[in-house]
Amino acid sequence: MDRAYVGRVGRISDQREGSEQRGVPQDHERVGAFRLNDAETNVELVRVSDPSAGDIWLFSSATLDAVPELFAQVETSEIESKLPRFLVTDRFLHTPVWRLIAFVLLIPICFALAWGIVRVLRGVLRMWMRWRHRPILEDVHDSLDAPATLILTAVFHQTGTNFLGLALLIHAYYQRAVMAIVVAGLAWLFFRVINRWGERARRKTLAGSGYKSGTFILLGQRILKAVVAILTVLAMFSVLGFNMTTALAGLGVGSIAVAFAAQKTLENLLGGVSVLGDEVIRVGETCRIDGKIGNVKDISLRSTRIRLLDRTELSVPNGELANMNVENLSRRDKHLFNTTLALRSETSPERLRALLADLRSLLREHPKVDPNPRVRFVAFGESSLDVEIACYIGTTAWEEFLALQEDLLLRIMQQVADAGVEFAFPSRTVYIERAHNTDPERMHSLEKQALDSRNDRESSGRDYPLG
Repeated sequence: MDRAYVGRVGRISDQREGSEQRGVPQDHERVGAFRLNDAETNVELVRVSDPSAGDIWLFSSATLDAVPELFAQVETSEIESKLPRFLVTDRFLHTPVWRLIAFVLLIPICFALAWGIVRVLRGVLRMWMRWRHRPILEDVHDSLDAPATLILTAVFHQTGTNFLGLALLIHAYYQRAVMAIVVAGLAWLFFRVINRWGERARRKTLAGSGYKSGTFILLGQRILKAVVAILTVLAMFSVLGFNMTTALAGLGVGSIAVAFAAQKTLENLLGGVSVLGDEVIRVGETCRIDGKIGNVKDISLRSTRIRLLDRTELSVPNGELANMNVENLSRRDKHLFNTTLALRSETSPERLRALLADLRSLLREHPKVDPNPRVRFVAFGESSLDVEIACYIGTTAWEEFLALQEDLLLRIMQQVADAGVEFAFPSRTVYIERAHNTDPERMHSLEKQALDSRNDRESSGRDYPLG
């Protein structure tokens, strides 16, 4: 079995009735073959009834009858005849020591061979990309090095160990480990290709190539990575010998339960897709949400994180964000300049008319102010004459708007001073007048009562509450 068996031990059925095979009796099962000198002998199991154990599977008599002749054909390795005796006779895990040493030494040899092949393959891809530009080939070329080296090393090492004659059980577990490494290497390669694709797509987005927004691409990356991770886990379980039929059935039932239990999570996920698909906001933009202004830092699968003006971080679930009124401040084409001048009530109509004309001329001549600014005397205030100024400033940068606003305010102050007009301050005049029709005798009587009440308190030494 160690030297000549060909087959997959892991695929032997563990069912009591075995597995159905064409051309094989129902109580027989073919599990592999012995291959020697270009000839194959089938390895069959037969089901028999044991008084103490019940139905069990044993090697068939035909297979056992062929064993002596097959064993005689097994030749001693020429390498073993030239090695020290202890390396051949001493065994570990039912395997001669020299085979285990060769197993370990084969790893760096296979790694060097895989590394060289990957380098050659990358060179061929580089030459191909000089003639034909293929973005997917560029992503594969940038991601190929480490994962491909790992995969080829595992494949070459398994091929080499087929000639070492390891113990059958060790070889079966080793095959599973190699397949697991190959699956992990492929998943690693897919992860790197997805990352390269995302980076390239985001660069094109920033260059204005018409691709989806960078945040939508980032969400797509995460979804693809989640899918690859799930498929990798399932493939790992299958390689390690787990029954995937039961696992998939359980996964289906579990998915329904998770769907009911994670309604909010799914709502947030779909809300994030809606927000990103409509491109309401993007990472890096400034917006007002629920009366709060901040910069969008990240749009993830569950929530959107916003850095507010006070430098705190606000996390809004995407399900709620999709139903909110979101004001995107970064996408306005102009900034509104709006202020009200409170002038003194004593300002004459002539001076006010002259000031209004001067302010309109000031705004029309400014290179950054849109034509047709609004400058109007709008109301008589409680203690002022109110003049409203409204216009649009041709800039989208917030810092530049603040600088232009400051310049306009200073110019308006100078214009008001040059016109001989002063700003009003909140004030109120209170007039107090003594009544002329008060009876003098009654006033004298009230004053006398107050004086007597004070004398009584001083004589008694007590204070009375004022009535």
